Amino acid sequence: MHPEQRDSVVDELGRAKIAPQDQARVIKTLSKEPFGADVANLIARGHLRDVENYKEILSMCKQGKTGSNDSMIPAAYMALQHATELQERGFLNLAFELKDDVTGLDLDVVTLHADGAPHYGYQLKDVNTIEGIKSAARKAAKQLKGGTADAKIAILDVHQSMADLNSKMFKEAEFQARRAGATFHLRFSDGTVTVPPNGPLFP
Repeated sequence: MHPEQRDSVVDELGRAKIAPQDQARVIKTLSKEPFGADVANLIARGHLRDVENYKEILSMCKQGKTGSNDSMIPAAYMALQHATELQERGFLNLAFELKDDVTGLDLDVVTLHADGAPHYGYQLKDVNTIEGIKSAARKAAKQLKGGTADAKIAILDVHQSMADLNSKMFKEAEFQARRAGATFHLRFSDGTVTVPPNGPLFP
């Protein structure tokens, strides 16, 4: 995060009633994390402040990388970015972090019907390597399998070239997509793969 972004971010954190000590932790984490400036920019815009459970995404930004825990900043960035894209496509009835303890359904971002029922539900995963697709796909399938939504989509941001995707990892994504009754959309540094190929991505 750049110093000139600080005041706008603090304003939004205050508006969301984030406690002062937690605001300080968010600012510290955004200042040192790789996606910090991007997250700060999306927070400062204020366009998502009315989305259900937005405060949970802001609170997520407290956790940077430690010896035993991964940073939550990439996850927050993906959620904020995807909700922004949905807004820009005209879908304004949104929620973050929608969970159903009975069915196990766990959605990072979701478009909602007028009655609040899930419409298009998304699980978002930040994946460092091709090999990481296996665990990310399995976890996403488990989180998407329960409950109902008109469509369920897992988006995996894989930080490698699409040319490195091997048949084993592709088949794993195919299997987990079938298991969850979902579309798996893999975004690489130089292209995308969707399984099944005609699976829905946006309402």
